[in-house]
Amino acid sequence: MLPNPRARSLASAFRYFWLGELDAAACVALPQVEQILRQLLRPRVPIVSVAKGQTPDTVDQLGGLIRSMPAAGYPTDWSRALELLLVDPDRVLNLRNDICHVLIGTRPRHRVALILQAGLYLLSYAHGHRTLAPLTQPP
Repeated sequence: MLPNPRARSLASAFRYFWLGELDAAACVALPQVEQILRQLLRPRVPIVSVAKGQTPDTVDQLGGLIRSMPAAGYPTDWSRALELLLVDPDRVLNLRNDICHVLIGTRPRHRVALILQAGLYLLSYAHGHRTLAPLTQPP
């Protein structure tokens, strides 16, 4: 289940979208998408790499989280779609960097809508409207 503050933030992103405040909608929605995904993956796959030697602990960023979705039982096609939309600069879009690093001006409405759709897709798992594939144990 999504914590209330996160749900309110995502709802605010939708409100901004419908008011035509596309920059605000994208800037509010994108971190929520990443946090929802992190929350969903945490019980199923490691998202923190333990320190080795002088290397500090690290937390998977959005790209790593998306790439670990199939191992956690999420459909590969959606993992690939989210990767192409949010973090793959070589093939399609990299909306995460475009938004977080202000690499583009005003975001096109349809791209902001895709970020919101990604949030809704992940919410459908968070609220049990979709089920995961069972995890397979290595032989």
